[in-house]
Amino acid sequence: MLYASTRGGAPAVPFADALLAGAPADGGAYVPTRVPTVDLGRVMDFASFEDVCVEVLSPFVDDAFDREDVRAIAREVVSRHESGEVCNVRRLGRRGGREARVAELFRGPTLSAEDASMQMTMRMLDRVLARKNKRANVVCCSTGEAGGALASVAAEMTRVDAWIAYPGDDGDVSEPQEREMTCHVEDNVHPIKVFECPDGVSDVDAVVSDVFADEQFRMAHGLVSANSSNIARVLSYVPIFFYIYARVRSREQDRGKPVVFTVPSSTFALEFAGSLARMMGLPITIVAACNANGAAHRVISMGELYKTDMVHTSSSALDVVVAENVWRSLYYAAGSNPMILSELQDDFDEDGEVALPPKMARELNTVFKSALIDDDLLFSVIQHEERLGFVPCPQTALAIAAIEMIRDVPEDVPAVALAVSHPSKFPDVIRRAVPQLSNGASHPTVEAMTGLFHRRRTCTLEEFERSLRRDIAAVTAMRTPEPVRVERLLLEREDYERLYASVLRKTTKRGKFLDNPFVNVFLALMISFWATATTPPRDASRSRERDAQKAEAKAKRDKERVRVREARALEKQRAREISARAKADARFAREMARAARAEEKRARAGAPTKPHVMHAYARDRDDARPPNEHFAHEPNRKLR
Repeated sequence: MLYASTRGGAPAVPFADALLAGAPADGGAYVPTRVPTVDLGRVMDFASFEDVCVEVLSPFVDDAFDREDVRAIAREVVSRHESGEVCNVRRLGRRGGREARVAELFRGPTLSAEDASMQMTMRMLDRVLARKNKRANVVCCSTGEAGGALASVAAEMTRVDAWIAYPGDDGDVSEPQEREMTCHVEDNVHPIKVFECPDGVSDVDAVVSDVFADEQFRMAHGLVSANSSNIARVLSYVPIFFYIYARVRSREQDRGKPVVFTVPSSTFALEFAGSLARMMGLPITIVAACNANGAAHRVISMGELYKTDMVHTSSSALDVVVAENVWRSLYYAAGSNPMILSELQDDFDEDGEVALPPKMARELNTVFKSALIDDDLLFSVIQHEERLGFVPCPQTALAIAAIEMIRDVPEDVPAVALAVSHPSKFPDVIRRAVPQLSNGASHPTVEAMTGLFHRRRTCTLEEFERSLRRDIAAVTAMRTPEPVRVERLLLEREDYERLYASVLRKTTKRGKFLDNPFVNVFLALMISFWATATTPPRDASRSRERDAQKAEAKAKRDKERVRVREARALEKQRAREISARAKADARFAREMARAARAEEKRARAGAPTKPHVMHAYARDRDDARPPNEHFAHEPNRKLR
């Protein structure tokens, strides 16, 4: 299996090179040059996640790992999960008129769906490095979940240094999420808290992308990306969809029937993995459940990509401005035509917005649906589910809310919401939704981290790149063996022109004989003679009737265009209102949290909690100091 760039400017590479390089040199993303199909009946017969991984993943990694290697990696991943189960599917009852279930993917060491993907990717990387006798600096930008998963698995390894950068402003990362990244004692785990990030993790990711674009620095220090831009991260999600489907459609008579998956949407990695599973033969529809940032919703429902200011929401792990993996799905929606995608991405990079061609938008809508959910609905879902005995995390609450917003899918098709995190990782949000926490909102893993030291670097966004380069270079100089080096190449001009010509021929679907101008003239004359011979005599009354029908049809089309335009305008207005409301809520929550911390700090210091009382500290008192008779000025007073 080879992996091509979505922009077409880099040569196709085998899986091991795609894993180490992370992204091609032309600024695109790696995608499989072909998507294999699997025997769904055979996969349904497998009882273990290991067997599903072997059947589903092996065709994608066959140049680097044989089936037994894949089985061994999957076995190690499963062993790190609670009770040896990567996923548990439980019933929720009926939601929105359809049967609903939730797939609990938070059974790994950091209570996150990222555990399975990160464990799989890093264990593949460790084997590749061992074969080459090299080491790597693995870099990850995170809103909390992927960073904790990387820290957990990297702490077990000796050939990698993990650099985990995350936004450090209020509300970006919860306390348990941060502790999962910063409380490791191993010296190869390097968390970096970056302050002053107005667009959250997107700002951090932009700086890291600039570092990776420095080819000399990347190769000298063996940089490897652990973000979802690495194709291995995305491929690791694909077996999960098959595994869940086999449990939802477990009866013999239900095999092959459709299922809807509602996915908490951030970088579009899970959605793209689901679309790969669909291309492999799994009959599923993917619904992207978006918060007020709505990055994926704009692409799917409006056919538009544009950047906005980031909104701090209660589902902070999903707060992204651009869903980077959507370009991979657009590549297949464009018929695997890199020229179309390259032009779109150039326009987006230059203008910050781009409208999809209608055909591409329709192709995308056959696979994906989307739902936009605000914080008010998120809190009501948490409250409702808690009363029924299940406490979802904020991201999972979005997925559950999206079930009732599914359109264009029959109600007899069951829906599965992906539960991507344990609620104990977001105590502030759960406490706001359910003041009296149930037992489901705590976990021994989170409780065990309470009070441990933080081991982290801190800097501002402006200082981040210089500090990252210096520290990576310093750590690399102290490590052995040497860092891994994989050169990222660009296509030569002749190869690129050849690729462009082949894509053009494929797009136009012209035969070689049509390139002859005499053939074209002959065909035009033949068509003209045929039209003259077969056209009936013109009847004035019938002509007027046809003209009236055409005018009526044109009026209908114009009316439909106006309706669609108005609907899009209303959708944009609603998205802006949700965004503004979410910003106000987030600002209020940050102010309340800041006030609570200040109050708590004064209480710990032994100061009165109200600064205006008589005995408050001078720094907290605005009025003049009151007189004190014990210290009145007595010039004739004798001291003994």
